[in-house]
Amino acid sequence: MDQQKINKTIRRFSDLIERNKDGRAYSDYKEGINEGLEIAKDAFEENAEKFTPSSPEEDPAAKIRSLQDRFNLIIDTIEVHKKPNYSQDRLEGIYEGFKMSKELFGECVTEYYNPPD
Repeated sequence: MDQQKINKTIRRFSDLIERNKDGRAYSDYKEGINEGLEIAKDAFEENAEKFTPSSPEEDPAAKIRSLQDRFNLIIDTIEVHKKPNYSQDRLEGIYEGFKMSKELFGECVTEYYNPPD
């Protein structure tokens, strides 16, 4: 992605994350989901420079798939260690947040790389 698209994607992804955080009554699982989404957002922002496409002429579908694969790899390599104050529900929520972030990232990059109809 060029720097302008990277910046737009970061903003768009951050917006999607914030809108998809769970606002229901407190629970460890819900807090875990929100934490997982936040970790994914931070991971993308920290690694945004790795999201440069290999070729500007690359097929949009291949470009989207490549970006999604890079993001999924980053998320899949994040290890969350059980802390004394983390319940099993919270850990499960964090991993659910990671899963949701992959879907949100897919929406985000598809929006920028799908050619107009």
